[in-house]
Amino acid sequence: MKYVDFPNSLELIASKITPNKSRVINVANQKGGVGKSTIVRLLPTILSMLGFKCLVIDLDMQANATKSFFVTRNYLHEDELTIFEKTLMKGIAEGSIKGLAIDITENLHFIPSAMDLESFPTFLSKKFGLVDIGDSNYYQVKELQYEYFQTLIDEVKSDYDFVFFDTPPSASDFTKASSYVSDYVLIAFQTQSDSLDGAVDYLGTTLTNLNNNMNTHFQVLGVLPNQYNNKKIDTTTINDAKNIFGEDNVFSNILPNITEIQNIPRDGLINDSYWNARMYKMVAPVVEEFLTRIYLAEEE
Repeated sequence: MKYVDFPNSLELIASKITPNKSRVINVANQKGGVGKSTIVRLLPTILSMLGFKCLVIDLDMQANATKSFFVTRNYLHEDELTIFEKTLMKGIAEGSIKGLAIDITENLHFIPSAMDLESFPTFLSKKFGLVDIGDSNYYQVKELQYEYFQTLIDEVKSDYDFVFFDTPPSASDFTKASSYVSDYVLIAFQTQSDSLDGAVDYLGTTLTNLNNNMNTHFQVLGVLPNQYNNKKIDTTTINDAKNIFGEDNVFSNILPNITEIQNIPRDGLINDSYWNARMYKMVAPVVEEFLTRIYLAEEE
């Protein structure tokens, strides 16, 4: 993948990020179609261009991130076969996900999703016990389940500067477990009211309950609007988000709704034309703000 000539300000903040430190990022919302996969495709790709080693773990059975990275790898490695030797769920069941990552570039790897990942909640229940939200030991059992998942992530995260999760649109064990093991949570929402409702529910219910009842360590990095069309409804929704979450907690830089981003599922994350380079440069301010928020959080 060719290097993009990013703004000096992005290069500067990237140089300030503490090296050799792993950061686990959960990108989530409880509703679908909110741009989670778009963010998980673009942020690690640009970070990898800046020299950071990135891993994307696809926890969504829709496998949108997996498909895009698969297309990208096939384009960049046309003389090689891309083979998934073992599924993520198989690794989870066996107690190790080491060696499951597939390289796209030297700095960008991914662990693909597969349909058997649907068994993840069932596996946790069989291994640690089935509990209902009303049971007195609910959070105790859930913590055991998520601590197990933590050991799997700990096994691989030291090889990377950033580990990103793409998660399904639900308040499920996928979203909760990935939030539990994360250092930072990035809440995604498309600039529409239904998407904003999902972001509010995710923060107000899922994350709050995890934080109040379990030994979590995540920080909410911010709320990232995306697929912005510069229409009145988009602007109104962003203003609503600022009123709900607080202006400082909503990214001031927004992922636009442009053709190049829409084409990623079909074309992959390549950089072989003016239009691809243009897309990365348009997304660069979002990455710069992302890194700035990381830097400020780690300076506290």
